[in-house]
Amino acid sequence: MEEPVHYLVMLILHLDGTLVREVLEFSRAMTLMECLAFGSEHREAVATYDRDVNAWFMNDGSGTWQGYQCIQDPSKISVFE
Repeated sequence: MEEPVHYLVMLILHLDGTLVREVLEFSRAMTLMECLAFGSEHREAVATYDRDVNAWFMNDGSGTWQGYQCIQDPSKISVFE
C-alpha cells in the first residue's frame, strides 16, 4: 500500500442521472493509504450525509457522491523509485 498514486477520481451522480468522474490531480505523489484517507476527508468537506435516504448529497446541490478511486499514473513513476 506504499504505491504512489497521482489522482483522486470522484464519482458524482448528477440529478439528471448522468454519472460524472471529476479528477483531482495531486501536487505530489502520495501513498494509496494517504489517498484513501484524503478521499474520505474530501467527501465530508464537499458532501453531507442524509441518514434517511442513506446517501451523500453534494453541498453545491449538483447530485450525490457515489464514491472515489485513487489512480496511479505509470508515466509519472520513476524506474528508480
